[in-house]
Amino acid sequence: MALLLTVLLLAQDAKFSGPQAGEKTAGFKVFDVGTRQDVDVIADAKGGPVLLVFIHELTRPGAALMRALDEYGQIKQARGLRTHFVSLSEDRDGAERHLPNVIKSLNLKCPMGISLDGKEGPGSYGLNREVMLTILVARENKVTANFAIVSPNETDAPKIKAAVDEILKVRGPAPTGSAEELREQVMKLQEEVASLREEIAMLRMKVEQGGRPAPRRGDMERPKEDEQLVNLCRRLIQQRAGQEQIDAAVKDIEAYIGTNDDLKKQYAAILTRVLDLKYGNEIGQAAMRKQLEKVGK
Repeated sequence: MALLLTVLLLAQDAKFSGPQAGEKTAGFKVFDVGTRQDVDVIADAKGGPVLLVFIHELTRPGAALMRALDEYGQIKQARGLRTHFVSLSEDRDGAERHLPNVIKSLNLKCPMGISLDGKEGPGSYGLNREVMLTILVARENKVTANFAIVSPNETDAPKIKAAVDEILKVRGPAPTGSAEELREQVMKLQEEVASLREEIAMLRMKVEQGGRPAPRRGDMERPKEDEQLVNLCRRLIQQRAGQEQIDAAVKDIEAYIGTNDDLKKQYAAILTRVLDLKYGNEIGQAAMRKQLEKVGK
């Protein structure tokens, strides 16, 4: 009887928010703070793996968890993961003015959007305003894990990362069908291999930013590179980046470098290294070659 009462009390304390595991993720629109455009997060993912972080209320411990998930989302982007932060606010104009400062303060790289459905969020999602963060992990437009967190902090990150790792392990069925279908499956596998290479590249770049192992005897110590420049350059090696995304990345990099000769030298060194390793897709590589000619080897 005592055990039953304990279970009932725990069940009463448990908070539920958003679609549960096995339920579908309906499409919904947000105002993307970065691109300043209305986008459908679910439609853009096209059934691929998604990590959605609905922000009911932002606290300092919750911000620490968001930073951890943002960093993880950047690394796993090479595996096809799309990470989105969605702010729930009744005051859209105020949120538009406030969120850029939040993004800058937390140094977030994954997209941040404002729900067009106001503080309640998408109607079909049934989000609970009593929790501070509702985090959904989904694939093929279906929730695989749900985390309704009343008091979020960085210690919640491992279980969320584990749920993401599970959906990234999922592979398609064994090759079957016509020659055309087999070719499509081969292309998908090749893209996955390229994505894994990109993930390795991003991890290497992160190691080089700090905590890099001591060079071997005879190796030359590489000068420490500007962290913001390295982060900006990562956008050039995204496997799924199109011409518009690459052009935007180049524009941001050039604006950041300006007339700083030291940053220009670092940029040239990064471009040379990345091109030698053949990171990124054809669009990104073409843009990087042009940039290298511009800044000089």
